[in-house]
Amino acid sequence: MTTYFSSFVSPYFWTVVVNQISIPFLVYSCIVPAILAIAFGTFLYLKTKKLSSFYLFLLCLAFAAYAIFDLACWFPSAPIELGVWSVLDIFTVSFFVFSYWFLYSFIKERDLPFWQKVVTGSALVPTLVITAMSINMNTFSGPSAVGIESLSVTNYNSVLFLLLILLIVVFSVKEYIKAGDSLNRKKIALAGLGVIVFLFIFFSILVVTNFVIAVDLWGLGANGYVYTIDSYSLFGMPILLAFLGYLIAKYQAFDIRLIKSVAYMVILMILLFVGLFFA
Repeated sequence: MTTYFSSFVSPYFWTVVVNQISIPFLVYSCIVPAILAIAFGTFLYLKTKKLSSFYLFLLCLAFAAYAIFDLACWFPSAPIELGVWSVLDIFTVSFFVFSYWFLYSFIKERDLPFWQKVVTGSALVPTLVITAMSINMNTFSGPSAVGIESLSVTNYNSVLFLLLILLIVVFSVKEYIKAGDSLNRKKIALAGLGVIVFLFIFFSILVVTNFVIAVDLWGLGANGYVYTIDSYSLFGMPILLAFLGYLIAKYQAFDIRLIKSVAYMVILMILLFVGLFFA
């Protein structure tokens, strides 16, 4: 594996990044959730052509883009790292927003009101402006091979993500209470819980990472080791897909009644966990 990576990564990679994180785990933690997301989202949309599955596809697409760009951040070439790292927030905010759009359309079985689309979609505007003006990150630390992020921007993102999670929690609880029968309540509970767990894992790891950097806990804030925690934030996606797979298998969610769809999910989840075992 060393020979393979050495063919397109500079020797500096091996003196810095290899000592920070397991390369097989790094590649697997980014690639596998991205593949699972794209495969599941594409399959569901092509199979159902429902609005909720379309929003789920957009969610999965934004997440996969984030995962691939996050992997590229580990290759310590300053122009490449700063370029891909600086746009990560765009994809992150996107899949947080699409998570709400998906859940709303899945539970309500109709599109969001226009004003809700405008309000939630406008959350992306400040991120686009911040990224375009390079406010979020404009420095690269050569010795540690990491970009230096703006603490005010990361704090802003944390507040924004928390507000979106709270919106989803309030919406899920409200719809659960309003549901007229136990079957709908189970569907709402499973879908809402899946989305909340997915986003909360990502959010909590972001908060922990920012805290470690802010207080320089155990000296980790001054080097790239703290960013190894980020790889675990991507495993919220397979959890969300597992919840949705169970909804399909148990309650024929999205009006899918094919046994093949259940087998499809089982194969994907086995692939994930077997790969983690050998990483």
